[in-house]
Amino acid sequence: MNHQPALPPVPIWKLIAVACAGGFVGSAARAGMELGCSTVGLPGWTARVVVNVLGACAIGVLFARLCDVDGRGIPIGFSHKNRLREQLWGAGFLGGFTTVSGFAWDVASALQDQAFERAAVLFTADALVGIAAAALGYSITMARRQLRERKGAA
Repeated sequence: MNHQPALPPVPIWKLIAVACAGGFVGSAARAGMELGCSTVGLPGWTARVVVNVLGACAIGVLFARLCDVDGRGIPIGFSHKNRLREQLWGAGFLGGFTTVSGFAWDVASALQDQAFERAAVLFTADALVGIAAAALGYSITMARRQLRERKGAA
């Protein structure tokens, strides 16, 4: 039985506003990474791989921090109290920071240039390493969360 008072629903305009604000800052951070890489002579795709892998790890961390879990520790979704944080950091900042379209563009461009090795590296780094990074961020954060909760219950 849940004894917490019901929270009023978050107005849609607030969800949109925080997602837009987070997206603006996340996109600016990605642009800064791309500018930094180009300043030291690295190709733009290098920065996109880095932000996508870092962003994937951060998405795993965020999910583990914000999700509700059942009695067995299995994630069951986001509670109402976390909606604004989910929109600000997940959909907003990390949505702006990471770039699936940039990843697709880089792979397509490499294939068009017949740079098959670069396409393979891009695909592996962005897709496979990104998924592993998300899983790692989630696993570490969830293990720490469960440890904190066990200490709090003792």
